[in-house]
Amino acid sequence: MASMRRERATDVPASGDAYNTPAPARAVALNVRETKWVAECDRHGPVSMALNKYGDPVADISAAYVYTSRDEADDAARLHLDRHAAQDADTMTPDDIDAAQSLNFSRGQRRALGWMREGKVRETADGFTAFDVSSDKADVSAKINKRRAAGLWLAGFVQVYAVAPGVRGFGLTDEGEAAFRLWSQAVRIGAVTEPENDTKHTAMRNGPYRWLSAGDTWPGEAEAAQAAADAEAKAEAEAAALRKGAEERAALKAETSTDDELAVIDALLCEGLDEHAVAVLSAAYIGHVTTRYRPGAASVRLDEGSNDDERHVSRTYNVNGVEKPIATEADDMLSAIPANLTDATASTWHALCTSVDKRYGVYRLDLQAAMDAGRAALAADEESEAPESPESPVR
Repeated sequence: MASMRRERATDVPASGDAYNTPAPARAVALNVRETKWVAECDRHGPVSMALNKYGDPVADISAAYVYTSRDEADDAARLHLDRHAAQDADTMTPDDIDAAQSLNFSRGQRRALGWMREGKVRETADGFTAFDVSSDKADVSAKINKRRAAGLWLAGFVQVYAVAPGVRGFGLTDEGEAAFRLWSQAVRIGAVTEPENDTKHTAMRNGPYRWLSAGDTWPGEAEAAQAAADAEAKAEAEAAALRKGAEERAALKAETSTDDELAVIDALLCEGLDEHAVAVLSAAYIGHVTTRYRPGAASVRLDEGSNDDERHVSRTYNVNGVEKPIATEADDMLSAIPANLTDATASTWHALCTSVDKRYGVYRLDLQAAMDAGRAALAADEESEAPESPESPVR
């Protein structure tokens, strides 16, 4: 019986023509006895998210509003669906418009709320400043009237938190988030007009705002600010230590030739190789050295030297085509061994390149193809040198 009741939770009627069964929002039981219920919705991420008492999705189920009956959770799901339908149609109910009109935010108040919502506002002894407020210009900041910021805090729309000693940050409370969204939608559809002057809202907090410009703080704020600064400094130090360790390991790895690279060098020093085998091994050597110093490299560019039979690696490219100069250490190592890219071996190199510009003599070598060809050449050479097993006298 309990399972049958839980299955019926998907039968919550959808609101509007945009929905088909099953409804994206529904009531869900939290326990087998069905004494605790939440409303959840599928339209807020890759997985269903529970809703808080304001109908907003929350990532943590512990932050969801718990109902004592399924009917209450069903009602919350329906209201949430109604909100989605209104947002999809960009319409508002008369009650929503009345609620928005009671907010009556000025343009300055709306902008301040929007910047605080995005975490762009800081308060210091110099006042309130919103940073990076331009969508098309960098490093643009704007001052916020301190009485405007304090009024939004007193009205319960804004929350304050310590960032560092002498620095505060701002965000929106749940009420502030709901009010900002409601007012923004009303402005967008032309249901309200922004007043020229700030609206003084009913104070929801006791006591005046404590200005940093006056050197006034709340009890425990200095300690919290110092703790936040210490935590940030510790995190930065740990990140720096991790980066340093990774760089040291990468440098150590880059200084150590791989077994494949050493095998290619040994083969190149052997006598009797034909020019095409030498070309393949030279290309493989370029691949091993380049990827050792720049692991993300996928190809390199080879340019002509002082004569037509000389080539040198000038640049590297990753899989996305991002171009970088050849690493200095790699360039020094590659310069010690000829590339063996000549007119006579050009056809061998062509097979290992993604592109060849014959007019300017520019080759784009595929490093993985070069290293694979080098391994194949070494394997073939080892197979040809393997001694034949004596013929068995037994017939």
